[in-house]
Amino acid sequence: MSPTPPWRRSRTGGAPDRRLHESGGPAGGTRGGYIDSFENMPGAQSQPFGTTPPKAFIPAIGLTVRIGPGPDATWLGTDSVTGIVCDIVPGQLHEATTVVKLEQPVDGIGRTGRTVTGDYLVLEPAGSPSRWRRTGSAHVEVWAEPPSSEPWLDREMGVWVDHAASYEFD
Repeated sequence: MSPTPPWRRSRTGGAPDRRLHESGGPAGGTRGGYIDSFENMPGAQSQPFGTTPPKAFIPAIGLTVRIGPGPDATWLGTDSVTGIVCDIVPGQLHEATTVVKLEQPVDGIGRTGRTVTGDYLVLEPAGSPSRWRRTGSAHVEVWAEPPSSEPWLDREMGVWVDHAASYEFD
């Protein structure tokens, strides 16, 4: 058997060398910078080896949520309102929307100029990418009665009041 060339020898005393080689590939591994395992993918080095990424947040029925007005909203007479998630319905995009039953009804003016009074809010995550997080911003519709559980295109619309309302799930 021929001796191992110097560029293939490990500099860690026999332990696997997980550092990237100057050529772009893993040390002692592939040529030309090809990725040969998950650990060597770009961006994976920021996490300790063997850890799993955090799970995505998914709202659940029964969670308490606090909603505050967006920067140009006049629909909310107070600083914030609190409610409980009472339904999850198919949304406009990939994420599901949450239906929130408010502890106290809102009374104000929507973005279209209509007077708004309702006990229910429909929240859909806003921004890019539009994903649910523990805190973030959401599109808001106000409803007097609970909306149907039909997909966004098939159901009647509530009164759209905010495109960037802040929310926080407990």
